[in-house]
Amino acid sequence: MTDEHLPAWPPAWIEDHDLAAEQVVAASDEVQLASALRADDRILMSVSWPGGRRYLLIDPVGAQPAEALRVGELAEDPETARAIDGLWSRALTLAKQIMDGELEMPGPDSGGADESPRRRRPWRRGQG
Repeated sequence: MTDEHLPAWPPAWIEDHDLAAEQVVAASDEVQLASALRADDRILMSVSWPGGRRYLLIDPVGAQPAEALRVGELAEDPETARAIDGLWSRALTLAKQIMDGELEMPGPDSGGADESPRRRRPWRRGQG
């Protein structure tokens, strides 16, 4: 299975939702960690490698349970497998920090002066 047959994000997770702030968070030679913000403020993360992907969908305020999914083939190369495990571990760590309110991402209006304190969330939309 090749990467062009694997969706960037699971179709059911993005159906009827706009995405913003898509970015590559980290990458090695063949493996990358990417993130995106869904219109309902849930966060998508993806670790991809040639022939496979692992996905994570989180709600930064914890109202919805986290969802995870793996598609495609397992990496046969031990070095690639270690890189996948390392970036997946990083994705899980970032997700926990976001849900615990320890990691705040700048919003599109990163000035923040006009934003009411009651509307602030532990994680806001990134640039995009």
